[in-house]
Amino acid sequence: MGGTRIFVLQMKDLIRIGIFTLLGLALIILLLVLLVPRGRGATPEDDQAVYSSDRFVPGTYVSTIILNNEPVQVRVTVSEEDILMVYLSGMDEVQRTFYPLFEPRMQDLAEEVLRYQSVNIVPQTDYPVTTGILHEAVIAALRMAYTN
Repeated sequence: MGGTRIFVLQMKDLIRIGIFTLLGLALIILLLVLLVPRGRGATPEDDQAVYSSDRFVPGTYVSTIILNNEPVQVRVTVSEEDILMVYLSGMDEVQRTFYPLFEPRMQDLAEEVLRYQSVNIVPQTDYPVTTGILHEAVIAALRMAYTN
């Protein structure tokens, strides 16, 4: 009984194996495309205007974030040479309930931006997504202050 065994594969079995192999390869390629970071990181040389406080047009500049289909403003107030205030405005109770980290993360980010007078910082936080959204909004507002 320990003799040679013969396997018979029919054409439909070979086709089925081929289809599953192709699907598996397509899934692996898709995961690689989605998970591998693209492009190079931003450097201070990319947009020197945003990373230094050379000369701003004094005023308050607003960048908008949409939370729960409602706008929330990130406001940045600048003088000619300094960033004076960075704050979040326009959050209602529903947004505060669904996004409880936005206000405390904004306070932390504002402290760092005011301390260093630059957005060329790496915010130290356990909540990188929330902080990243706010950081990008502050950068957008400062671009308006520089180019306005």
